[in-house]
Amino acid sequence: MAKLFQVVAASSRQTNRNDRLAAFKGTAAMTAISVLVSLVLTSIAIMLVGERDWLSGLVLATALPILLLTPPLYLFSTRLIALDRQNRQLQQLAREDHLTGLFNRPHLLGMLERELALSHRHDYTVSVLLIEISDFSNLLDEHGRRTGEQALQRFADAIREKIRESDLFGRFDGAQFLLVLPHTSFDDAARMGEGLRALTANLQIPSTAGNATALPVKISAKIGAASTENSGRNLNTLLNEADYALYQNRNEGRDKAPSHSAPA
Repeated sequence: MAKLFQVVAASSRQTNRNDRLAAFKGTAAMTAISVLVSLVLTSIAIMLVGERDWLSGLVLATALPILLLTPPLYLFSTRLIALDRQNRQLQQLAREDHLTGLFNRPHLLGMLERELALSHRHDYTVSVLLIEISDFSNLLDEHGRRTGEQALQRFADAIREKIRESDLFGRFDGAQFLLVLPHTSFDDAARMGEGLRALTANLQIPSTAGNATALPVKISAKIGAASTENSGRNLNTLLNEADYALYQNRNEGRDKAPSHSAPA
């Protein structure tokens, strides 16, 4: 009995209302089926043996499944549903950035590596855009962490709405994002980068620095592009090329996608 109470206490700490509701529905359905089967079998037995006190038999056939099956089945279902929910949450945390809901860096790099392997097998081009919010450290210093978080979220949402379902988009590092573009040439990626730069240049975030008269914070982006056309299908080489293009763009002080020489 003490162990049963321990199980109940442990389950209650790790389950929520939705878990218990789903377990209740499942338990009710299973109990109803069990009661129905018990009544059918008991009725057949009563008819075969000619039992006169058939009403007591039917009552017992109804009560036993409810009393014996329902409590342990409910506890087991609740715990199983809670574990399944927790596993799904852990899987989500393992692949998503907590702030933007995008892929996080480890998961994104794993997907890019698989994409590069597929591109080698099926001979198609993969391009990447390394996208950075301009002067993000200054934004944090002037407007605070909360405004910075809103800027990251708004920036991520704006780009996510414009990309294809086949594209891979994630938060790469701090205020940097990586967009993977399968079946996309460098020239097409550069044009897309310019479009995204123009799109994000119109974003404004309300300042939360404590000044009621503060003007909205404007966001701009710098973008570095690279492609397997130029860099080959090595993951590090491709990312280094995009990072170098972003570095050049940052030093030039222009909010535009960098130019790049055509592949040889």
